[in-house]
Amino acid sequence: MESDKRETENAERKISSQFVEEANEERMGYKIQVAYAAARLAKTLHKGQVDKAGKDYFEGHLSTVGHSGSCWKEKVVGFLHDAAEDTSHSVEEVIGMLKKMMDDWEKETDGHRWMQEFETAVGTFPNEVYHKLTEAEWGEIEEALHLMNLHTASSREAYIERFRGHKLAIRVKLNDLRNNMDLSRIPNPGKKDFERVERYKREYAILTQMLQQQSCRPSQGL
Repeated sequence: MESDKRETENAERKISSQFVEEANEERMGYKIQVAYAAARLAKTLHKGQVDKAGKDYFEGHLSTVGHSGSCWKEKVVGFLHDAAEDTSHSVEEVIGMLKKMMDDWEKETDGHRWMQEFETAVGTFPNEVYHKLTEAEWGEIEEALHLMNLHTASSREAYIERFRGHKLAIRVKLNDLRNNMDLSRIPNPGKKDFERVERYKREYAILTQMLQQQSCRPSQGL
């Protein structure tokens, strides 16, 4: 009994320590550089695409969803959430390209001037110090991107339901839906637009409830 208690206490201390470390990294911007790379990659992958309002897809929808992220992970997934769904690349390929960009980022000697283009979209200025992502963090991002891909779901209902239990994916999907529900982006919305928004509202309510249930349980992430 005593050994079990010590193991539980040690596990709780480990989780608490990890949470504090991640919170500090978020506050100091030690990993926000990945969000800049994600924004740059998204702009490249979606070049030539437009949203329902006819606006450049990155400048309109993706920038809004990425910017809405409350932490670097949400921003990364936000910028790239449609990459596997709307381009010819798989999630694994997108992750591979992002990892290569970060490897190249560490070798750059020009002061990373390209990042200035994405300061408004990201919304958080990076620290000069960069902390590499852990394998667990890469895995969480990859899983979220898989969940965001509607093409791999058997139905729209199954698509929404599979978000259950994945806080990161839920938060990004809520940001995605929030922007999609904004009909002010569309000059002359029609009947189909209003019907689509009603469906989005129902899905938003379901996902919000999922997030509330998730928040009631202990979490190791931000």
